[in-house]
Amino acid sequence: MQTKVPLWIFSVLLLALGAANGAYAQGIEGVRPARAQAEIFGGYSYLGSNTTANNAPINLNGASAAVGFYVRNWLGLVGDVGVYHQSNVAASGFSLTVSTFQAGPRLRWRNHSPLTPFGQLLLGAGHAGGTLYTRSLGPGLSPLGTNNSFVLTGGGGVDWKLSPRIGVRLVQAEYLYSQFLNGSGNGNRQDNLRLSAGIVFSFGND
Repeated sequence: MQTKVPLWIFSVLLLALGAANGAYAQGIEGVRPARAQAEIFGGYSYLGSNTTANNAPINLNGASAAVGFYVRNWLGLVGDVGVYHQSNVAASGFSLTVSTFQAGPRLRWRNHSPLTPFGQLLLGAGHAGGTLYTRSLGPGLSPLGTNNSFVLTGGGGVDWKLSPRIGVRLVQAEYLYSQFLNGSGNGNRQDNLRLSAGIVFSFGND
């Protein structure tokens, strides 16, 4: 699996980080945006990449969940878990399941509108399984075997606040880097796209 990283993903991250930096500057000037001490996210996630051999797209669908604790109005620590599955990778008959477990900092801009942009950088581990790894990929070839990899995710998104305790994550777009075994001579690096959306529950002071 390998594909070029779309430039707009990095643009989203830069915009979100810039917005969060603006929120920090406002705090210095005495403007104190509302904040939640903690939040829980759950929803749908899409993970997209390409096969190394023939550049065929791999589209994995699944779910992700995250818990965030905010130590400042603009700064939080996030733990993130995701599971993604494709039952017929590139029409090969092989299935693929990827799980990710990550944590890292998040910067957000809490302002007077119902929209809250954010950017985050997560580090952790991933696990790849399914018949793509447990079955032979060809005559005389041994199965790759399920394997683990370092993963890194960077990106951002926008939350829409419906009430003091409930919101909607309109979009979360991220670049996800991994190094799962490919079973080819083209290297084991994957440059993936992760898109998520779902519900956000907030707790603590507003």
